[in-house]
Amino acid sequence: MIRRAVGAIVDASGRRPFLVLFCALCALVVTWFFALRVLLDPHTDLRELLPRDSPGLKAFEHQLGRVGGRATLIVVAESPDRGANERFVDDLSARVKELTKEKNGNGPSLVAYVEDGTKDVHAFFEDNKWLYADVKDLESAYDTIDFQIAVRSGLVNDLGDDDERPAGEGARGPPRDDDRALAGSTSTGTAEPQDGREPALGLDKYRARWEAKAHAQDEFPSGYFETPDGTMIGMRIVSSSTGMGDSGGDVLLRRIERLVRDLRPASYAQQMHVGFAGDIPNVVDEKASIVSQAAWATALAFGLIVAGVVWFYRSAWSLVVIGLPALLGVGAAYAFAYFRFGYVNTTGMFLGAIILGNGINYPIVLLSRYREFRARGQDAATARREAVQNALRAELVGACVASIAYGSLTVTHFRGFSQFGWIGFVGMLLVWISMIPCVPALIAVIERVQPRLPSVLRDPSPRARPPAGRGALANAIGHATERAPWVFVFIAVALTAVASYKIPTFVRDPWEYDFDKLGSRGTKKGGAGEWSVKAERVFGGKMNVSGATMIADAPAQVPELKAQILANDAADPQGKMIAEIATVDDLLPGSPEQQRHKLEILQQIRDRLTPAVLASLPDDERSRVEALRPPESLRVLGPSDLPQLLRRRFEENDGTIGTVFYVKYKNDVIFSDGHNLLRMARATDNVRLPDGKIVQTASRSTIFAEMIRAMRTDGPRATIASLAAVSFVVLLATRNVRGALSVLAVLVMGVTLLVGGAAWMGQRLNYVNFVTLPITFGIGCEYPFNVYDRSRLLEGDVTSAVGRVGGAVALCSYTTVVGYGSMLFADFQALQSFGRLAVLGEVACLAGALMALPALLHVLQRRRGRIRLP
Repeated sequence: MIRRAVGAIVDASGRRPFLVLFCALCALVVTWFFALRVLLDPHTDLRELLPRDSPGLKAFEHQLGRVGGRATLIVVAESPDRGANERFVDDLSARVKELTKEKNGNGPSLVAYVEDGTKDVHAFFEDNKWLYADVKDLESAYDTIDFQIAVRSGLVNDLGDDDERPAGEGARGPPRDDDRALAGSTSTGTAEPQDGREPALGLDKYRARWEAKAHAQDEFPSGYFETPDGTMIGMRIVSSSTGMGDSGGDVLLRRIERLVRDLRPASYAQQMHVGFAGDIPNVVDEKASIVSQAAWATALAFGLIVAGVVWFYRSAWSLVVIGLPALLGVGAAYAFAYFRFGYVNTTGMFLGAIILGNGINYPIVLLSRYREFRARGQDAATARREAVQNALRAELVGACVASIAYGSLTVTHFRGFSQFGWIGFVGMLLVWISMIPCVPALIAVIERVQPRLPSVLRDPSPRARPPAGRGALANAIGHATERAPWVFVFIAVALTAVASYKIPTFVRDPWEYDFDKLGSRGTKKGGAGEWSVKAERVFGGKMNVSGATMIADAPAQVPELKAQILANDAADPQGKMIAEIATVDDLLPGSPEQQRHKLEILQQIRDRLTPAVLASLPDDERSRVEALRPPESLRVLGPSDLPQLLRRRFEENDGTIGTVFYVKYKNDVIFSDGHNLLRMARATDNVRLPDGKIVQTASRSTIFAEMIRAMRTDGPRATIASLAAVSFVVLLATRNVRGALSVLAVLVMGVTLLVGGAAWMGQRLNYVNFVTLPITFGIGCEYPFNVYDRSRLLEGDVTSAVGRVGGAVALCSYTTVVGYGSMLFADFQALQSFGRLAVLGEVACLAGALMALPALLHVLQRRRGRIRLP
């Protein structure tokens, strides 16, 4: 019934080819209209790869809603003119701050805040340096003042090694040893007099200590983020973007680039150069690399496929016949993605080249059958119908196993796999469906048009026997496997055994944990990578709250949460990773109780420095003492009193201060190591407090850790589902146990060579190259099933089957290898790994189909007679 229905469709397409092609072209235009809408605006945010119900993702997005992404965009200006650099930053900062007032659609503004210098920080610490001094230091200062007043008043005499202080209120004992040492070298450079007097009442020695203590958070004395020589200056823009590929980062970078162009840096200094670094420029460069490499790989694959097809058929018209169904399938797949998902993620972007390379296999086999039947003398209508019906089972099985192999990924929760699976499933199936009416219609139109064309544009008539060199290799392989089948079987078994040797170790943990091996190499050598080095020279870790951003439910919860995270880290069997946890309290001069105690001592110091005491001092000493006399305006400081540059780092979007804190890791912790990311996530994600309450905490390491965990869970699930489904289709299609086992044996060999080859090469699996496994399950059945089914149609003549179908199968493999192989030249390392594994799997499956399977069938024939199917 199916054969009759398909035959009717083919005959109708031959009678009304222009109508069929008109409908096909309309479908092509419509599908590609929607396909381009997702392809031109891919969602490359890594969050799009994770399952929606992931606890880590939920916690991360909960945090985003409260504090934003806080990804950084650093602008670095470089010129030999310090003044020009500072003017440029002042002008750019004023313009960028205007962006904080603009909304990004319905979300927050693109710019959360701007850090352009430390002027307010410097003034704050200068005004409050007394509160940042140690209590013991303040007490020592009071004692020193008290003692010096006594010395100058004549109440203390005969000072030497046994200094005495008058008993009474405020006396806290003799000067400390370090005070004596400092007294000998004051800021005035004068030595301590022999009578025990010290210049400026001995306060000179405290000045440097108090200022150093206060200005520990102020590491840019000029007020600008610049190198000591002033040749490079920076400005840090903190965004609401996550800096992991979301579109907000792209928009912000374009806006800042436009503002920089409008300012014309050369107008400030002829030699001024401006560049961009930080989270956002780095990820934008990575994304641009991915998109450009995907387009480049597709274009290169298309060119090589075109050349291969034209060479094989000696016909440019064959491109039209083969290309239309493949393009329809690709367009329909991405149109489906538009309506099903509304976008494509990172992995889905590269599926077009894969569908094109794999999907083109079906029309290649069909066109080869048609030309073969025409060469036998059949008329065009009969040849079209017979070609489709003859190849129906093999093509249907090929489309089914390929679609199922992709479709197996849809059972996963990891969206990096499931979206890829849905698009591939729809694309491969629709290539096969569109082929049935389109290929006969295209053949009919071309054969009608060709007689009217010049001879140079006409296809040569198909010949019953291929010209010399065409098909000779396939025939030679067919005869070789017939003469020495056991040799080929032995070689296949031996290679499989060698490949299997390392598989047990490999499959225990096949995932790539080094994220440095997945990104772009080029972005590290130029662009954001180069300017990141310069930004490091400017900032050098100064004035920077580095580490993972965390958030508590309330400020009072932070100490408990901090203690629990540190306890989790201490319980890590591999050792501690956390260096410290920075909170807003670390920027204050102590707790309120400690500050009140300091204020009491400062009040005593202020009381001792009476106008009479100050008037008794020489002018130069009096000015120094007055500068260190604690002002009456000093008070207990809270988080809201901190300068804006420091305060807003610990502030939520709604202005709540103190809930945000930062986990800082040790310097030797490698953030690109997935093992470390998993350890970080265990210590800091969704922390359970001693009372059982779970606080939703997350960081960027959470996203990477969730990716690894999701791949670990969903990888085996997809692999088992793909193998089971493909095996079922083969058993159902062959309806012959020995034939099915032969095809499945070749499938196992191909997959074993793929996995074993990866193990021998040291190639690990990642969120991009993992999909080569289900793809290999598909092609691991498709190629050998084509050879097997042709031998079935030829009543068990395996040698003839290899000779007749071998060329088409090799061309199918060539087009697929080209699609994969183009990725070997990509700069994006995850794509390179995909290309390596995919080419390895393709070569293994082709060798199995053309050599191992025929040899195995010959062995079975000799033992039990020819395999024949009803």
